[in-house]
Amino acid sequence: MQILEGRTADARRLGELKAEAGDSGHRVRPGILGGTFAAAADGRYVEAVYFTAEAVARAHDLEVPDDLRSLLTEESRLMGRVEYFDLHEPILGSAR
Repeated sequence: MQILEGRTADARRLGELKAEAGDSGHRVRPGILGGTFAAAADGRYVEAVYFTAEAVARAHDLEVPDDLRSLLTEESRLMGRVEYFDLHEPILGSAR
């Protein structure tokens, strides 16, 4: 699991891009199991991403499909400087 923290100049637009990307992110990074994104009105955001393996989370040589290139470029620009935190053995709770 990887936690991303940062600050954006446009939290609303970044949230829209995350929603628009939806499941298409799996085409770029098939090792993603899922994740959660939240942004505050002041631009601070946190994203939690679950991967199939730690090595998958660290992979950076990704082939971006042409139809996603502009969306992911804008998303990356809006995310600004990102801090990454790797959680090696996360525990996910759920209702039974």
